[in-house]
Amino acid sequence: MHLSASLKTWLATAALAVGLAVAGPPAPAAAAVTCPSIGTGDSDGLDLQYWQPSPDGLVCEAEFTTGALFTPRGPGAPQIDPVRRPVRVRVHLPADYSPSAAYPVLYLLHGGAADYEQWSSGGGDITRTVREAGFKGIVVMPEGGKVGFYSDWQGPTYGNFTPQWETFHIKQLVPWVDAHFATSGQRAVAGMSMGGFGALKYAAQHPDVFSAVGAFSGGTDLRRADHQQIVNSGSTLYGARFWWHGSGSDAGNYWKYLFPGNPDALRRTELVFGPQSGWASFNPVQVAGTHPAAYRSYQGRLALYSGRAEDPYAWNNALHATLKQQSVPHRYCSGPDGHDFTTWTPALTHFLRFAYGTAATACPDSSGWRQES
Repeated sequence: MHLSASLKTWLATAALAVGLAVAGPPAPAAAAVTCPSIGTGDSDGLDLQYWQPSPDGLVCEAEFTTGALFTPRGPGAPQIDPVRRPVRVRVHLPADYSPSAAYPVLYLLHGGAADYEQWSSGGGDITRTVREAGFKGIVVMPEGGKVGFYSDWQGPTYGNFTPQWETFHIKQLVPWVDAHFATSGQRAVAGMSMGGFGALKYAAQHPDVFSAVGAFSGGTDLRRADHQQIVNSGSTLYGARFWWHGSGSDAGNYWKYLFPGNPDALRRTELVFGPQSGWASFNPVQVAGTHPAAYRSYQGRLALYSGRAEDPYAWNNALHATLKQQSVPHRYCSGPDGHDFTTWTPALTHFLRFAYGTAATACPDSSGWRQES
């Protein structure tokens, strides 16, 4: 089968996303963080199973059960038992965190084939990045599915369920964070690759929730054949899987996470996002072109970042052009590298400064970055 350049990029990144944590020498051991008491932790549809330092000691980690990710849908009863299964979220708190203060919150979304660990220990180093950016807030890094695409899936799987990732993130996790931490109500959303698309999607749908958005090498237009092929290949390979669900001790249930039949790329994309007729409300290029007020509401705190050696550069050029046509204030920076952390780390560092008013330069000050006109 011939693979497009963009699909090859995505598949290579998928391998990178799950392999970077062990590909090189292990990071030096860090002293375990202290995770403040948050009480029972049950609210907003989430039942807290534990709240403790992550195994690497770098950040705090919460495990919940929720019914959102195995929502019954299909011709029969869900074939996953129990339907409330665990999902994890990592949280980076300021070193001097105080429950009497009020902190901004960044929701930081991972890429395809990765998980909630990607930004902290799966290639990213959130502790160092936050320190270098001078960010004095909370960073929430949730699970988003191997190919969840930050959507409430429409089509049922063989197991008669659908993951509702948007519901989990927006209707459950955001209010849970506000209920259990000292937050100011100022929220940003950002992510890389699949998470970059997710950040733009959530920003379009929930301008009442977020006040700044950053997309690093993100997808921008589901109408493109290469975007639909990415959804097609990802959902064929992973289906609704996340974390260990559908693998390891749960490998016998693998087929239950897949879509029935053999739908084509467009149909698979509609099973994840709903009918194409409804995409204009969240598909970034369409939002910019037909509903620009959604992005205009961010008052310039909308930033795109891409490497010039990756396919998303062309995708983001198209979004940038549409935003300019609609007079939507935004920032677009491009760097010299590709679809990996050589692009995403300086992008995140700069975005944190840009979103919170401390950026001294228009774009990352690493060599080769420039602002696109």
